[in-house]
Amino acid sequence: MNHESLDGTQKTAILLLSLDQAMAADLLGRLPRDQVERIALAIANAGTVTREQQEAVLSEFKTAFESRPLMQPAGSETARELLERSIDQNEIEPIQERLEERVHAGPFAFLHSRHPDDIRKLIETEHPQAIAVIATKLPSLLASQVLAGLEPSLRVDVLGRMARLGPTDAELLDEIAFILKVRIGQAPLRLGGLSTAAAILRESPPAVSRDLLQSLDQKDTGLAGSLRESMFAFTDIIDIEDDSLGIILHETNSCSWALALKGCSDKLRQRVVRALPAPQGKGLARDIQSLGPLRLSEITAAQQEILRSIHALAAEGDIVLPSKVAATEKSSIRTRKPLKQ
Repeated sequence: MNHESLDGTQKTAILLLSLDQAMAADLLGRLPRDQVERIALAIANAGTVTREQQEAVLSEFKTAFESRPLMQPAGSETARELLERSIDQNEIEPIQERLEERVHAGPFAFLHSRHPDDIRKLIETEHPQAIAVIATKLPSLLASQVLAGLEPSLRVDVLGRMARLGPTDAELLDEIAFILKVRIGQAPLRLGGLSTAAAILRESPPAVSRDLLQSLDQKDTGLAGSLRESMFAFTDIIDIEDDSLGIILHETNSCSWALALKGCSDKLRQRVVRALPAPQGKGLARDIQSLGPLRLSEITAAQQEILRSIHALAAEGDIVLPSKVAATEKSSIRTRKPLKQ
């Protein structure tokens, strides 16, 4: 599909997918509900978007934007003043942080819209010092996802270099960014799809997410259900209530938990371990500690297995999920037998 055949909704979807997800969600929240619904559907149903399509859409937007008269000087102070006049005070700081993040990224801002695996494949053969420089220009979450896919020894080396990294010459940064852009070439972007649409909904105001999913229920129940499931990530387990977490642990394989938690934060590990009876909790902690280096694919597979069980339990009304789109009335928790030994 060429650029000329895209309609306005599809172009808007590509534009939003080229932005930071939180920023895209903020923009979606400001549109009329009927437009939000059409754009979300376009995002969820989008296939692979080519580099030509993305650049054409961004060029069209840039041309339209630049044709408007510049009413006041650009800059961070002007941006701050406009934010203070247009949105709630409590929302200003997160937006300002994201804007500063993009400014800090400099010539590497183009990487912010790419999938972590794409970035990892792009840089993993570079010298560890170059990888460290690039990683410091990524948002913290994106950088952590990229580094998680590196070989353990390389990851340790890169992290050490990041910690010791001093000021970097601007010309060198431009050169590295230019090389990466050339290397990307015409490779397709991982833009559309269910996971991206769900990620944007997760960042949207609760009322926007709820209204949109209710509308989707009437048109495509399957898509709405898939979006609800995708909005709950493995790390969200940390916010599950004790009763629900106990049921989940009872209904899932302890070996899967050891694998799944191997790549998680200490806080999430401790949350799960404390939800078990003391002997079982200590056993799970030992199992996690005893595991050697694992491939990211092994950890992801174990997490997905647990997530499938969680979604099944939620669908049956056995547990309550801490999601923005969870049912307004909590389902009753059925009495269960003691946790598996």
